[in-house]
Amino acid sequence: MPDAFHDSSARDPPPSCHPGTRRNLIDTITSWGLGTSQHTEPMLWMYGPAGVGKSAVAQTCSERLAEGDKLGAALFLSRSVGLNQRDDPCRLFPSLAYQIATKSKPFGDILDNCIQDDPTLVTKSIREQFQELLVKPLSQLEADAAGVVEGLVVIIDGLDECGKGPGTHCDIIEIVAASIRNRTTPFRWVFFSRPETHIVGSFTTDDLCSLTYQLEIRVSRDIDYDITLYLTDGLRKIQQRNGLSDSWLSERDIGVLVSLSGGLFIYAATVIRFVGGRELLGPMDQLRAVLALASGNKGTDSVHPLSELDLFYTLIMRCVPPGIIPRIQAILLLTSFTAFGDTQNARTGRPLLGLQT
Repeated sequence: MPDAFHDSSARDPPPSCHPGTRRNLIDTITSWGLGTSQHTEPMLWMYGPAGVGKSAVAQTCSERLAEGDKLGAALFLSRSVGLNQRDDPCRLFPSLAYQIATKSKPFGDILDNCIQDDPTLVTKSIREQFQELLVKPLSQLEADAAGVVEGLVVIIDGLDECGKGPGTHCDIIEIVAASIRNRTTPFRWVFFSRPETHIVGSFTTDDLCSLTYQLEIRVSRDIDYDITLYLTDGLRKIQQRNGLSDSWLSERDIGVLVSLSGGLFIYAATVIRFVGGRELLGPMDQLRAVLALASGNKGTDSVHPLSELDLFYTLIMRCVPPGIIPRIQAILLLTSFTAFGDTQNARTGRPLLGLQT
């Protein structure tokens, strides 16, 4: 999955933390990865709801660890529309093995021979791939070469985005955990994911608790300062790029945007993309359209300032289990009718589609 690598052109520019933001989280993870933290667990799991900036933190940590020659491999999984082969579990371990091979020529030579001897290795089950593409080549390294890969950090962002659902997610966690318990891989493993029930269940079992350093990233107004910094710098660049006067944006406007963001970096990032977007209404009108949301007045413009979030929430809706989709549709339909104060047919007085309030 080359498009999922941390330095892939397909992800350029990748989501990353704005300078000066998320310092505590980044320092905590990078110090753990560099082995300078008081936490010595061989696995780290950072979890949080969608939109809080997990991928940005993962990207920034990947870059920091790469600068210190400590990054073994990094994959950023995604099943979003338009992204190809970034959620295929059958490509996960081959992709990690490939990246590690670029860090260690002896490992790469052994891996190359293994695949030439049996090209079908890359098509086997993920458990077999892990053994044949990682465990066995690692076991054949000489002491000096083994020392080069010792302690390298492997980052998997978006575990919950891996294509085949809960069973695959749990299998990946258990495969890695077993290698840690059996000491068949020398890496420090990092997972970023949403706190899906099955993933929480896997990481909170008795045997994994002792192996895993857990970090939670929450939706919180405690990061309003970081969002303020991000919005201020982003809007200043838009101002300079478009030759706007200082009067186009006030501190009060920034405060409104921070309030609208509600502790979600994805909202703030979407605001910046929309206001700075080309071939739309122009930054001043686009900024006013966003600010109007604070008063419930969405203006008269046909372009919705948060249209890019539609894709984001479409992805969330795709995660709804098929068996309860009809119930979810009924709830959303009822909510929509209730919002307009009309759950009954105006002509007959009967409930619409049989829905009762």
